[in-house]
Amino acid sequence: MEEKIVQSLKKMLSIPKIEDRRNVLCILPHPDDGEIGAGGTIAKLKSLGSKVTYLMVTEGGAGIKGKSREETVKIRKKEQEDAAELLGVDQIIWLNYPDGGRYDINDVRNDLKKNIENIKPDLILTVDPFLPYETHQDHKICGLAAAQASSNSLDSNALIAFFFTAYPNQYVSVDDYWEKKIEAIKIHKSQITEEFLLIIQQYFGLKANVYGEKIGCKYAENFKVLFPMMLHCFEEAMWI
Repeated sequence: MEEKIVQSLKKMLSIPKIEDRRNVLCILPHPDDGEIGAGGTIAKLKSLGSKVTYLMVTEGGAGIKGKSREETVKIRKKEQEDAAELLGVDQIIWLNYPDGGRYDINDVRNDLKKNIENIKPDLILTVDPFLPYETHQDHKICGLAAAQASSNSLDSNALIAFFFTAYPNQYVSVDDYWEKKIEAIKIHKSQITEEFLLIIQQYFGLKANVYGEKIGCKYAENFKVLFPMMLHCFEEAMWI
């Protein structure tokens, strides 16, 4: 019976493709999350003519051991600007909440709501706060605040797409953009050692190959894509 309901809902609520969106807002916890989680898709969207805006929740100030917070913020913001430029991102907006610090999700949600209403995106890309075993508070706050703000502010035909997700329902072929994604990740030198880069390439490369098999390509990035109305009292959201 549940499977029948899900299949009926999938037909009723046909979700458009990420690649068809032209005004994209990426709501990100830290510098580097956009490149690691969705760098290939972001580069592809730009090649298709989309406007892409980064909205960075934290300033990245907790990311470099042995450096002051001020030094770290300066380094990481420059790395993010350079990586975003490589992918073609049009604008970066910094909310400057303290990386790994204490701040209120309600404040973040209100700030996101204002920016969503100003930018009027037809697609939001963000981290999945519902990922099992996710413990990073910045990720949980960012993703949940984005979901809450989206459910109240997005047009009904807009989409929210979660990456770093355990429940993907859409895959984007990024064969032509995989190397650009890796090059963008490399720019975050303060975070990505040679050893860590190798792990990223092997781990994310393997996943991208597995997801690519599902849609007939070599590399694919995975997302959980929903309409805003599915973010409240929608029991089947996990299965759509």
